[in-house]
Formats: sequence, structure tokens, C-alpha cells
Amino acid sequence: MENKKTINPFIVAFAVLLPSFLALAASSGTNVSQPHIAGFFGATQYEANTVITCYIISGGLMLPVTGYLVRLIGKKLLFYYSIIIFALGCLLCILAPNLQALILARIVQGIGSGAILPLCQAVLLEVFPPEQRGVAMALFGVAAMFSPLAGPFVGGYLTDNYSWQWIFIINIPLSLLSLLLIKLFVADETPVKQKYNKKFDIVGYTSIVIAMGCMQVVLDKGQQYNWFDETWICWTTGVCIFSFVFFYVWELEYKYPVIDIRVFKDRNFLFGTIASSFINIILYSTLLLVPMFVQSLIGYSPSMSGLTMFPRAVVCLIGLIVVGEVSKYVNQKLLSSIGFIVMACALLMLTQMNPTSSMESIILPNILLCIGVPIAFVPITALSFQTLPASKNADAASLHALFKNILTAVSTSASSTFIARVSQVYQNYYVANLAPHNPLFLIKFNAFKHKMMTYYPAVVASKKANGLLYKQLLAQARLGAFFDIFTLMALLSLSAILIILLLKNKQKRQTKNS
Repeated sequence: MENKKTINPFIVAFAVLLPSFLALAASSGTNVSQPHIAGFFGATQYEANTVITCYIISGGLMLPVTGYLVRLIGKKLLFYYSIIIFALGCLLCILAPNLQALILARIVQGIGSGAILPLCQAVLLEVFPPEQRGVAMALFGVAAMFSPLAGPFVGGYLTDNYSWQWIFIINIPLSLLSLLLIKLFVADETPVKQKYNKKFDIVGYTSIVIAMGCMQVVLDKGQQYNWFDETWICWTTGVCIFSFVFFYVWELEYKYPVIDIRVFKDRNFLFGTIASSFINIILYSTLLLVPMFVQSLIGYSPSMSGLTMFPRAVVCLIGLIVVGEVSKYVNQKLLSSIGFIVMACALLMLTQMNPTSSMESIILPNILLCIGVPIAFVPITALSFQTLPASKNADAASLHALFKNILTAVSTSASSTFIARVSQVYQNYYVANLAPHNPLFLIKFNAFKHKMMTYYPAVVASKKANGLLYKQLLAQARLGAFFDIFTLMALLSLSAILIILLLKNKQKRQTKNS
């Protein structure tokens, strides 16, 4: 316990944030190297995508057992094992002779990464006093929010200038440094294992493994097989829902659950987790949708689309640092509400994008969005854990991460499906009106035909004019889909304010009493 008192909490924060950054960047950093990996092993793009999804799945499966393992062996020892397994996974990735071996190596790497983020959050909550929870969660946000944004740029740089293997090579010395920092600066502890020497909750864990496995299969394959048109996808979805419900009920009733679901009985934790999940949904969905928009409708290259997203990472990092300090002096519910309003305004600005938009008009709403994210994230995360006892931090952090992981995965897949399906609806509507009896059609058609007749005969000019009109129709249909999804996310952001009103803000009362 002496270590906890003598070591500066910011030094401890650095020690636990470094492995957290590595774990999250390892997920997003491989996105940009996917084509290179596919080419290296002679695999299809879809096969190479498994390299990303298997890491997310294996990491997600560690989240439910993090609380149990903390009680069994303690946070510090679990940190050691997690970092070692993560580094071993990186080494196996470098040495992988084929794609199958690389996938297995990524599973090992994912198992190592899974517990790191909730461990980081739990340690930060312990070493910082209650009045500095905002600062603690701002630091946690550096890993949780900044690293997924920065990962693609680091991964892209290493892939372009060296090779995709360097994404994993660089992690090994940094993992060794992380082990040293954890050894020096994270306090030793005696794990509370008297009650948990019972046999492992294999039923509860098996049910969540089945649920998350089925969910990932449905999300990966759904669009490819036209979702619920396929019988096996319907059955897989049914098994997924049943397993999640069974897991929830079982964990509530079982004496020694693998993860303590009962923390959801705490009002702040329940509603705070839901509200913070909205932030993840918006952040990660726009991280997918904005590059999709600029590449498909404006014609940006992947590197150019990456450039439009880079300011998000910088602004988010600065915002987290500033908000961490400001949150000590401002009502946290008010601050979080302002953050969600700023995010809603940014999303409505994104609805103004069109095929002729300048880069500045795309970057500006993205910057505004990442101003709002830390303003909302820091106080809402602090409020989520504020009314929980310290003994529940590990379980709560695991459940918090698991809940957000599931919603983020679903929303990301749903976003791309939404664009595809709603674009088709708009397309069908526009095609129905693309006829000679429509005066607007005739005006556009004649204008295009007149231009084309400068270079082509009348018959060819007519065909070229029809082709151009249809191309514009497709772009307009896709534009309508993007408009709708950004509007829906703006409404989601505003609805989070209603959830914030249900939270208790105990911090001021605590500081007064002290």
C-alpha cells in the first residue's frame, strides 16, 4: 500500500496507458495494411479481413473474465501475463509463414490485449482521488479514444515505408518497456480469492463466448449473404440473442459469476455506460462513414481520406487533456450535455457534405465532432464509476468495456448496411422519376446531350447523356443515405442528454463533506 501513496499517480498513469495504447492501436493499425497482407499471402481481401476480426473477437472474449482473474491473481500479475501474451502474439505474427498462421497469431495477440484496457481503467480509478476522477478518465480517454484514431496513421507509415510486419515488430520493445513500467510503478496487491476458489463459472463464460462468436459471424457475413434472407443467419442470430439473455440471467443468479452483472443495479453505472456507448457508436461509425463518403462520392484516394481524418486524432488528444482539468471546476452533467450538443451540431454539419465539398468543409465538422467527444466522454465516464465501491471497479470496468465493444461492433456493421440499403431505396425512387414525362429529366437530359453532341453523333450523345444522368442519380441516392444516417446519429447524440439527467452528481457533496 505504501507504493500507492508515494508514487505520483501521473507516473502510474503513464505505466498503464502505454500497454493500453499498444493494444488498441494494434486493432486499428492493421486496417490500412490489409491489402498488403492479402497480397503478401496471395489471399482475397475478405480472407485478409479475418486478421482484423479475429483480434477483436479474441480480445472481446477476455473482457468477461477480467474481473474474475483480478480477484484470483490481482491486477499487477494479470497485467504482466497480458503484456507477455500480447508480445508473444506480435512475435508469432512476424514469423507467420501463411495466412492461417497469422490468424492464429492474431488470436494469441487478441487474448493478451483483452484485459489490458479494463485493467488500465481500474488502476486509474484507484490511484487518483475522487475529486480527480475527471483527470483520470481524461487520461484513460487518451488510450480509449486517441489510439484508435492514431493507429491507422502509424500503421500506414510503417507499411508504406518499411513493411506490414513492422506494425508488429515495433510492439515488442514497447511491450518490454511496458513490463518494466508496470513492475516499477504499479502497486503490489493481495488478491481477494477466498470466495473465488470455487470452480470457474464455465456455464456463464461459455454462453457469452457463444453469444459473441455468433454475433461476429452474423456481422461479418450478413451483408455478403443478404442478411436474414439466409436461414442459417436467422438461426445464428437467434442463438446469439438467446445466449446473451441466458448469460445475463445466469450471472444474476449464480453465486460466483464470471463477471458481476449486479453492478448494473447502480443507476449511474447503468445509464453512464449507455450514454458513453453512444459516444463510441458515433465516433467509430463516423470513422468508417466519412472516409467512405469522400472516397465514393468525391473521389479521394485512401491517403487523402486519411488526411481528412488526421486532425480528429490531434484535436481529440488536446481536448482530453483540457477537459480533464476543466471537469474539476464544472458540473459534470452540464459539461457532458454540452459535449453531446457539440457532437450533434458537428453531425448536422456533415449532412451538408456533397460531391463538390472542399477538404476544409469536411475537416471542420470532424474537428468539431472531436471537440465534443472529450467534453462528453470525460465527465460521463467519471460519473459512471462515481457511485460504485472501489471493490467493484475491476468488474465494472470489464462490463463497461464489454458493453461498449458489443454496441460498437453492431453499430459499425449496421452503418455500412444502412448506407447500402437506404441508397437502394433512394435509387429505386429516383429511377421511377427518371422518365421523359418528368420536366427536370428533360432539362438535364437535353443539357448533357447538347454537350455530348460536340464530340459524338446524336445517337451516341443520347446514350452518353443517359449514362451521365444515371451516374448522378446513383451519387444522389448515396448522398441521401449519408444525410439520413448523420441525421439519425445527431438525434442519438441529443437523446443522450435525457439519459444524463438520470445520473447522480455526488462529487460536489463529497468534496463539501471532506
